Parts: sequence; C-alpha cells; structure tokens
Amino acid sequence: MGKRRTLYTRLFVSFTLISVCCILVLATVIFYLYRNISIANVNKANQNVLLNTETVFTNYKEIVQNYTMDFYANPNINSLMMSGDTEWSDQLYNALSQVRGALVVNQYLENAYIFGVDKPVAMFENMPLSAESKQELFELVKGSQLVDSPFLWKAVMNDGTPMTLMIVFYNDMAFAHSEYYGGVALTVNLGKLQKNLFSQKTEESTRYAVLDEQGSVLMHSTLSGTSLNAEMLSRVVASPSERGSFVYKGAEEPQLITFIYSPRDKLWFLSETSYKDSVRDISRLRNILVLLCLFLIAAVSVSANLVSRRIYQPIRRLFGNIFHISGNQEALRFGNDLDAADLELEMIGAKLKQLKKESDDSALMRWLLSPHSDASHAETPRMNICASGGAYCVCVLDAIQPSQDDSPAATVEEIIAGIEAAFSGRGSIQSFRPHQGGAVIILSEVSAGSLGDYALYRKKWEEIAAWLSEAGASHALGISGLTSDVGLLRPKYSEGADCLQYIKFHQQQNIVFADDIIHLNSSPMPDSTLEPVLQAVRHPDQTDRIPQAVERLLAVACSYRAESATTALSRLAFELSRTAAAGADAWHAEFWDYYRQVWQIQSYDKLKSWLEECCFAALERLANIAAIRTRSLAAEAVHYIREHYHDPGISLNVLADKLSISPAYLSKLIAEEVGSSFPDFINQLRLEQAKSLLVTNLELDIREIAARVGYGSSTYFTTQFKKRYGVTPSKWRMNHILQSK
Repeated sequence: MGKRRTLYTRLFVSFTLISVCCILVLATVIFYLYRNISIANVNKANQNVLLNTETVFTNYKEIVQNYTMDFYANPNINSLMMSGDTEWSDQLYNALSQVRGALVVNQYLENAYIFGVDKPVAMFENMPLSAESKQELFELVKGSQLVDSPFLWKAVMNDGTPMTLMIVFYNDMAFAHSEYYGGVALTVNLGKLQKNLFSQKTEESTRYAVLDEQGSVLMHSTLSGTSLNAEMLSRVVASPSERGSFVYKGAEEPQLITFIYSPRDKLWFLSETSYKDSVRDISRLRNILVLLCLFLIAAVSVSANLVSRRIYQPIRRLFGNIFHISGNQEALRFGNDLDAADLELEMIGAKLKQLKKESDDSALMRWLLSPHSDASHAETPRMNICASGGAYCVCVLDAIQPSQDDSPAATVEEIIAGIEAAFSGRGSIQSFRPHQGGAVIILSEVSAGSLGDYALYRKKWEEIAAWLSEAGASHALGISGLTSDVGLLRPKYSEGADCLQYIKFHQQQNIVFADDIIHLNSSPMPDSTLEPVLQAVRHPDQTDRIPQAVERLLAVACSYRAESATTALSRLAFELSRTAAAGADAWHAEFWDYYRQVWQIQSYDKLKSWLEECCFAALERLANIAAIRTRSLAAEAVHYIREHYHDPGISLNVLADKLSISPAYLSKLIAEEVGSSFPDFINQLRLEQAKSLLVTNLELDIREIAARVGYGSSTYFTTQFKKRYGVTPSKWRMNHILQSK
C-alpha cells in the first residue's frame, strides 16, 4: 500500500513546495518593494527639510548682506571710509550706534569692520581677532568683487584660537577693473547661527549638518551626539550629483544619509537618520506578512492534498490499464507507480517497435527475395538484385495530394508501366505496393554498366516526371542513389522515401534525387529569412506582399535540408500564432504541433496555402485588436468630453495628451464616433446644458449660465446660442416663461 501511494505523495509534496515557494517569493517581493517605498518617503521628507534649511540659511545671509549695504550707503560711514576721520560727532555717533545695534539684535553677528582705502578705520568686535587676521581680512575685502560675498574664512582670535567665520562684505567693486573706495564687512559666527538654523524637538533622532566643499562640518543640529563619520562626509562631497541618498554602513548601525548641494553658496546640506528608524513601519508589515504566510501555507497544504487526490485517481486508473495491457499485474510490488508505469511503457513501446520493424522488413524483404503471391504478378521471376554484377536504385512513388480518381491503383500501374518503358533494354523493373496510391520500385541494370551513363539515367527520370505533370498525375518520385550492394537495400529505400520530404519546398517539381540532397545546407535556417514574412504581417500597408514573401521563403528553404527547413517554417508558424495573442492564448499550440503539421504536408501548394493562412490569421488578430483599441479610445474620449465639457480649459490638445495620441488622430476618432468635430461637439453639449439651465434656474443671469457651461465670455455664448437656436438666450427664456403661463 505504501508503494502504491508514492506517486500521490510526490504530487502532494510538489504542489505544496511550489505553492510555498510562490508565497515566500511574493512576500519577499512585497516586503522589499514597500521597504524601498518607505525609504523613499523618508528621503523625500529629509530632502524637504534640507531644502527648507537652505532657504532659511539664504534668508539669514540676505539679512546680513542688507546690513552691509545699508551701512555702506550711510553717508556718515561712507565719509568715515573715505577720510578715515574718527573724531566724535553726532552724525558719526548715530551711524556707529546703528552698527552696534545690528550686532546686539543679531546674536550670530560677532564683529563689524569699516575699512578705509588703506586700512581699517572702525570696528566693533564681540570676539576680537588678532591683528594679523584683521589685516588679512582687510586685504581680502579690498581684493574681492561683490560677487565673492559671502565667503568662508579661517580666522585666528586674539587669544590664538582658530575659528571658521562667514564674511559678508560690501564695496563698490562690481567688476574686476572697478576702483576700491572702502568697504564694510560683518562676520557671522556659524556656531551661533546654527541655533537659529536648526530647530529640533527632543524626541527627534535625525541629525542635520552643513558642510563646506572640503567636507568640514560648519554647522550642525544640537542633537549631534557623536561626531559625523569622516569617511561618510568625504563620500557626500565626492558625489557627482547635487542631491541624493545612500545607506552608510560604518562601524556602528547603518545610517540613511540624504544630501543636497547649493552651488550658489558652495555648501552641502545633509541629514543622517537611523536606517532602523527609516524602515520602522515596514518592520511592522514584515510581522504581518509572516503571519499571513503561515496562514496561506496551511491553506495551500489543504488545497494541495485535495488537488493531489483528484489528479492521482485518473492517473492510477491509467497505470492499471498499462499493466493490464502489458500483462504484468505484479509490477507495483517491485517499484512505485511512476517507475513501474514508465518501465512497462518502455517495454510495450519496444515490443511495438520490434513488431513494426519485423512486419515492414519481412513484407519488403519477402517481396524482394521471393516471387509475388499476388496473382497479377504470378509471372514475375524471383527477385535477383545484382545477379549480373550491375547496380540498382530504389524509387519511392507516392501521391502528394488526395486523388480524385475512384481507382488510384490504376494510375500507379500506369506510372510503373511508363517507367518500365523508359528504361526498356537498360533496366528491369520490379515493384511492391505497400498501400494504395504508392509503390516501391526497384530499377536494376540488365547488365553491368547498362545504366552507366548518369546524364542519360537522370534524363530518363526527368522525362517520366514531366510526363506525370502533363498527364495531371498528383504523384511524386524519390530516387535513391545507385549501388551494387544488396546489403544497402533498406538504406536505399529510406533515401528514396526521404527525398519525398523535399517535394513541398519546390514549386512545380515532382521528382527529387538523393544525389542532390547531400549537397544541401545542413545548418539551421537563419531568423533573417523569416523576417520579411513577419514584417509583411506586422505592417498593414504591406499585406499584399505576404504571398510574395512566402514564395521567397520557400525558395530559400529549397537550399536547406528538410529538417532545417521544417524547423524554420514551424518556428515561423509558431511566431505567427503568438502574434497579437495575450496570456495563455499565445501558447495554444506547441512548437512541435506545427513541426509535425509541416512535416506531414506533401505538396508545395498546400504548404504555401497553409503558411498564408497563418499569416492572414495573425493579420486579422492584429486588425481586431487595433479596431478594439480605436473603439475604446473613441468611447473614452467622448465620455471624458461629456464629463468635462463645462471646463473652460478643455481642448483637443489637452485630451490628446491624456490619451497619449496625436490631436489629428483624436479629432478623426471623435468625428467618427459622434458625427461632428471636436469644437462642434463641445458647443452642442454646452448649449444643450445652457438651454436646460435657462428654463430650470430662472434666478441665474446669462453670465452665470455661460460660466457654468464653460464659456469664458457671455457675448460669445450668446452668439453661439443664437447661431444654433435662432434666438438669444434671453428671448429663449422669455418665450418659455410666456408659454408656461
């Protein structure tokens, strides 16, 4: 009992494993898909924050720049720059008080410098710089143009502490050749500015920073904790793109890095978020997917059990019939269902093959080596091939089309008689009739060398073939090569039979010599030979070229071996069957079905006609799909117009963009669908709705009705209404009121 259920167990396990694998693959794809979506959303949010941070930074920079411009424009300060006179006066006091007030109000402004033509003339310093730094700053401002403001500068404090400051200045050097008449410079403490730039809540874990072009951190959020990784910063500033993101896996847990670059300020703005926090929501989904997978696996196991039982029952009955035919009822005791059935089928196939071989060989060889038992051949002597030391050939005669004659045997007898008359005195004819409509003919030399003139030998066969064509006989001849070895009788018969496979590739030819086949190309036919036929099918304007393309293809197939040509034509039919087919319908026939069908076709006309039918069937499917798509597009366009006719912005171009087609093609579809052009159809819908509103909403005036139905101008609406209905909208409404009263 256990052995008999082995196949059932295999089916159950196979279905279960396949289903479980599909579920796991699907769950994995869903997880990673939503993980990427979740990370993308976090990136998008971080980029928005960084863009906002850049905007705020720009605003602060512009505020400081405005201060420098105002100070420079102050007449008293300008006079101080030009003269260098710092003697006390009310005007100078007011101007300098304005400078000091700006430093007090804006706590991130540290120092203010007023530079004369040759040296600094006044300064206000909350964080004093060293004398060298002041002189260096003066030289920088004096040698810089306005477009260089602001710039980052590494200064040295009076106590020797280095500090990076942002310098915002103003002078009159708008061009490289401009003269320097003094300037005003304000220093921004980036460490203090970051308090205004970054505003974070305590529970937030994302860190933000601003870098210079070398990757040095200029400003950062207050929740920095440990310093930012130097390798990660180098990777950011080395990025070729101005914005992006990546997952950085350093020594600690992975971090999601998002960055943008400001070319105007030459600064990098970046955020650092824990990768674990980025996929926190998807982690919950993972737990749900695990539970769902477990439930589906349980359901799949039950379903696989039911399906396996349903499939196993008919297979088991089939195996029982196999064992009954083989007579080995005890086979299942020595193996499982599948192995035992496979072994028994092999044994049955071997027996049938052996029986067929014995039957064919014995029938043919009995005819070849003994007198015919048929009374009509009673006078035929015993076959004695090569007794005279001469050669022989085998001719296989077969009908290539169903005969319309009620007695096809008579036609075969006439052909045999014609062959005998053609080779009279040179060869002896002996024939065997394996079936109606066909014959196997042995042509032996009467004496050694009587068929030695090969050109004359071929000419005789070709004359017989021409006579068959003129007589209207639908038969073909396959001629083997000449040999004197009786042991090759069976191979020579196979040669002649194989020659018949080449008849269908030749137009108006009914004879093929085995000597010609050996010179044919045995390599596969290239796909390029099939392309003209496929192109003629795919392009509607080339349909009249299909017959010519098929003829040229068959002309090429003549130069290849039958197996290669049949494979190529089968591949063509298979591709045509998949043309314009969707889903499972595209595989309604297997390649080998077409191969078998091509192999069984015997005549050129049938093969050509069948290939053309395949082409036109594919062409019809393409036309049907195009018609369906056209009707669908037209219906969709009309539906959209009916729903949006009141939109003043609706136009043919807008609708064409929505449907992804050209405006000219859309206009043609609409005209065919509704019988009018796009503007006329829009006007018709708008005017019909306006006519209804005129009599149902008496409180609305003409302008409101025109706006409701999509007209931007009440005058144009009135013109169109009168053109269509013969009266103005006001008269239409008045006529309706009078008629109703």
